[in-house]
This record gives sequence, C-alpha cells and structure tokens, in this order.
Amino acid sequence: MLGGMKIKRFENILLVSDLDGTLLDSKQKISKENLEAITKFKKLGGKFTIATGRMEKSVQPFIDLLNIDIPVILYNGAVIYDPKSTRVLEGKFLEGYVKLIEAFQTLATKVDLGLLVYQMGNVYTIERNTIIQEYEEKDQVLCEIITDEIFNEPITKVLLISPNTETLSRCEEVIHLYDFTCNLVYSENNYLEILPKTASKGSALLQLQEYLNYKGKLKTICIGDNLNDISMLETAHKGFIVENCHSSMKQSNFIMGAHHENNAIADVIYNHIFSEKEEEFLT
Repeated sequence: MLGGMKIKRFENILLVSDLDGTLLDSKQKISKENLEAITKFKKLGGKFTIATGRMEKSVQPFIDLLNIDIPVILYNGAVIYDPKSTRVLEGKFLEGYVKLIEAFQTLATKVDLGLLVYQMGNVYTIERNTIIQEYEEKDQVLCEIITDEIFNEPITKVLLISPNTETLSRCEEVIHLYDFTCNLVYSENNYLEILPKTASKGSALLQLQEYLNYKGKLKTICIGDNLNDISMLETAHKGFIVENCHSSMKQSNFIMGAHHENNAIADVIYNHIFSEKEEEFLT
C-alpha cells in the first residue's frame, strides 16, 4: 500500500512485444524510455514478455536486461521457452525437409541467397556469405556449417534471406513445387520463414496464456510491425502496430502506436495502459 492506494493493479494484463522493428531501435537497442516504462508496468503487477522470430541465444541479452521472468515466444511461435528454467515448454518441428534444403542449396549457387536452418538451439548455414555475416552481426549469433548429421533430426524452422524479392518469390515456388507442408511468413521484407504448419505467434500466444494459468482472466495487449505479427495481434484483446509497420497493416483495425525509433512500447504503456491518474502516481 502507498498513500492508501494498492500498488499492484495490472496483474491481469499481459503485454507482449515483437523485437525487431518494434521494441528495438535501428541499432538493435532497447531505449532507456522503453526499459523504464516496462519496469514500471511490471512493478505494478503487469506481465511482460517478447514474441520474436529469433532464437534463444539471440534473445538472452534482452531477457536479462528486461528481467523477463515468464516464458517467451521464439522462432515466430514454433517454440515457447522458459528463461527461468532454460527449458523449452512447447516445440513444433519440420520433418521431411531434406530435399527442400537441397533444392535451396542448389538455388543459392545461382542467386544472392542466405539459407539458415535452426535445430536444437543452434543455427546452420551452407556458406557464411555476406548475407549470413550481416545476419550474424544483427542477431549476435554464430552460424555453423551444415553437415549431413543435422538431417537425422527434425528442425525448428528455415530462414531464407535475400535482398532480391524475386529470389524469395522463386523460393516460394520451390516450396510449392515440393508440396512441402509448412507455414510461410515474411518477418521482414527480405526474410522468408518456413515454419511448422501450426506454428505462429498467435497460436503460441494462446498456449502461453494456458501456461500462465489465469483461467480466462488475462487480458493480452500485443504490439508488432510486420506480417509475422498479424496472427498475434488478431489473437490479442488489443493489437497495436508501430508507425513503421508493413504498409498493408495500416489498413487493418489495429491501433496505431508510435514509431519504433520513438519509444513505441513506452507509448503503449503510458498512453494506453495507464490512465493519466495512474501515470501521475508512477512518477
């Protein structure tokens, strides 16, 4: 109690943010304003986590900085990971993918393409070309070279990166040619992701709510910037988009928020979750 007011007032609110293009700025950093806003929200009982296409190693620094103590959504919904126990709570996988990977390997010798295969917390590639090196720098991970051994086990997802949209369209054609069962989604204009058929941020959000066990009382607020976020925003009680979102999302019924370079998460917390009275109480 403080001044007769109950401090924890947001226990039933779960705020979920995308990382790249939403919580992170163009330098892959979390602003002081976003960090302070999230900290205040959590001190008042709110629950905060992230939903991203990134892998465990890539998100750990942000988990530590934000002191996230509930599960996070990784690999665009293919994995729900508990950072406290370092356990995968839910994992979905791709199988029967070998011929598809071989087809992409062949295509990569003819076009500008980066191929990434994720398995058991590791990421593999056929060649550490410029595209892959830029990915490693951005996500702060180191790719291993693909060997035949990894084909003995299921994989979590495949990421195809190219500066040429026509190349990614050709990749889509290859996937359809092989009649490969999966969920295809663009997480950035030059990132085409091949996920397990039932994997999405939206489906993972529903599973996350079950893990948190609030029996229907949990209100979810989600914010994102790209096509891979749509399922999550549609599943949430309230869905926010950042000003820099994919152009097609601006025609949706989602609530427009601030630009990711202008503290988008702080904007949602202060201007939408907190009332003026509650914001005054926090300062």
